[in-house]
Amino acid sequence: VAASFVQSAADVQFIRSVLNGAKGGESVKIISKIENAEGLRRYDEILEASDGIMVARGDMGMEIPPEKVPLAQKMLITKANIAGKFIITATQMLESMINSPRPTRAEMTDVANAVLDGTDAVMLSGETANGQFPELVVSTMAALCQNAEEMVDADKLYNFLRNHTPKPMMGVEAICSGAVQTAMDSKAKAILCITTSGRAPALVSKFRPPMPVLVVTTEPQLVKQCRSMFGQVGILLKPSTSTSSEDDVHNLIEEVRAYCKAMDIVDLRDGDSMVVLNRRSVARDQALPYDDQRLVMKALVLGESGNPEIISTPRQMLSEGAQRTIIYHRSTKLSMDTIIDDNKYKYFTRKTKIVCTAGPACWDEANLGNLLDAGMSVLRFNFSHGDHAGHLQVLERFRKVCAAKGSTAATLLDTKGPEIRTAMLRDHKPISLEAGQSIIVEAVGAKYMEFEGYKEEGGETRIGLSYDKLCQSVKPGNLILLSDGSISVRVDEITSDRELRGTVLNSKVLGERKNCNLPGVKVEIPVLTEKDIDDLQNFAAKHKMDFVAASFVQSAADVQFIRSVLNGAKGGESVKIISKIENAEGLRRYDEILEASDGIMVARGDMGMEIPPEKVPLAQKMLITKANIAGKFIITATQMLESMINSPRPTRAEMTDVANAVLDGTDAVMLSGETANGQFPELVVSTMAALCQNAEEMVDADKLYNFLRNHTPKPMMGV
Repeated sequence: VAASFVQSAADVQFIRSVLNGAKGGESVKIISKIENAEGLRRYDEILEASDGIMVARGDMGMEIPPEKVPLAQKMLITKANIAGKFIITATQMLESMINSPRPTRAEMTDVANAVLDGTDAVMLSGETANGQFPELVVSTMAALCQNAEEMVDADKLYNFLRNHTPKPMMGVEAICSGAVQTAMDSKAKAILCITTSGRAPALVSKFRPPMPVLVVTTEPQLVKQCRSMFGQVGILLKPSTSTSSEDDVHNLIEEVRAYCKAMDIVDLRDGDSMVVLNRRSVARDQALPYDDQRLVMKALVLGESGNPEIISTPRQMLSEGAQRTIIYHRSTKLSMDTIIDDNKYKYFTRKTKIVCTAGPACWDEANLGNLLDAGMSVLRFNFSHGDHAGHLQVLERFRKVCAAKGSTAATLLDTKGPEIRTAMLRDHKPISLEAGQSIIVEAVGAKYMEFEGYKEEGGETRIGLSYDKLCQSVKPGNLILLSDGSISVRVDEITSDRELRGTVLNSKVLGERKNCNLPGVKVEIPVLTEKDIDDLQNFAAKHKMDFVAASFVQSAADVQFIRSVLNGAKGGESVKIISKIENAEGLRRYDEILEASDGIMVARGDMGMEIPPEKVPLAQKMLITKANIAGKFIITATQMLESMINSPRPTRAEMTDVANAVLDGTDAVMLSGETANGQFPELVVSTMAALCQNAEEMVDADKLYNFLRNHTPKPMMGV
């Protein structure tokens, strides 16, 4: 049972007394929902009295300032981890998927970071209760969690949890922590816990082993309660099953192997190692100093026949090829007063920069001044819209305001860049695409403004795309994503050098000139169009802008071409180039792009279409960490506080997304529609500034410095 607004241990004890007053209530676990400042202040006593915790971010996001929610989440999770209590992170995790088949970029990273924070479980609310895509949202959540778990450095996490566990440990906890260490040392495929109470597997899960924790029990409710604990898989035995002798245990292992293979949990093969925890049987009249001494841990090697071999000597179970390089690191420090005391860091200077996009909502002098006062560092000019005359008017107003305020805020030109769009439609009427229907896609190139797609009643459906080399770039099985990913088309057959046949995967209405993405496909389009070249030479260089952000950079050669274009215009030599990483090819060739660029932008908009959603948080962390080590600045962009276009308060996913971008190591965060077209441009900038400043308070500067210095190539140059 999850109890709302728990504020003290007495609340938990009262709930327990109510449950115990009903038959069967004794075995029901109590989850305390932490939702306000009082629950945070008295969290230690609540945690001790509860079976589990829920980070109830819904009301918490109203009860405490938004910038404190990410800090509270990390503190609650870390303390629960150290205490060995399970914890659930809840509210607005994939909320956009109530109506959309793809999560926002903030939601992608929010889920991943909850896993990295140490949550045992994540919760979906309206997404499954009322949403249009309940099955898809669960599979998306599962993929995000699984991919985030791949980033965890199990050894460092184990050492952190063990070092922060109060000493001396009781016997059972010492044995369980030793079992996890043994499992990691021997590269065990699984940890098997034979139990009736669930105490030992709970303590095993506390230390976050990277392998499954197989909980074998005769208790049906315990099997279900494994669903809340990190890494646990419940396996129900018949009530008559004996586990008292060594032979019983060995027979049980064979049953578990067969079950795990059938259920696709883990394939336990001959030669694999496994750690087993069970209670030693003793005679009824045998006295023991304390019960924990009955818990026994063994490391076994599985074999074809006979009893599993007990490991008695160290063994190297992992080949060099299986070793993985950890390229992500985060060092944090956090205390209760950081969350509760609003004035503790009143004079703390924010270091993370804020890039704001100019638009009708903010480009008059008064609003530009308000954005500067709220914390804007750079004004972004989006050249996907507008003309030179209009942008120049905004630039002149901005420089006038900066001069009046004595501000040195910078300017950034963001190129329109190469793009693929759908062609026009017959009579300019949208067409309704149905899941499962066949569709012909034609590569019409530059004629996409003349071509007219159509859907015939009982006949064919045909649309055009502006990409000339479509049929040479894609292959059967590839996806074509249209209209911000709201429509998916699977490529079935390439019928000619200009046409392909595909299947529509979901029902949706398609309009004209909608954007298109080809996930995993190298798109052969020049990095700069004729318009981009004109914008760089006759605006960015001519008017001495500070930065240009180039879309869809896929190689160092692209960066060098952009530099040659800038150098070909007076003043262009001093303009810094920011390469936007937006697709798989940019990720593959990131090292060379990073070396050639002045800065990087994690352009999560198209990236969220070009690679699977569950890979976006991993890509963000890798891009940022490598840029940090190289000493190049990096901007994290797209859908950071998007809900604030229409709302005065960000979603819980957005709160944690911004904070975690700062903890990842971003130099700057970017606002797009939030300032260009939103209802609250000044408020969104001040909210972003507060989120960044509070996240910076968590950074452990010493650990971060050591990580960056240790990973900097040696020997260092003198400078």
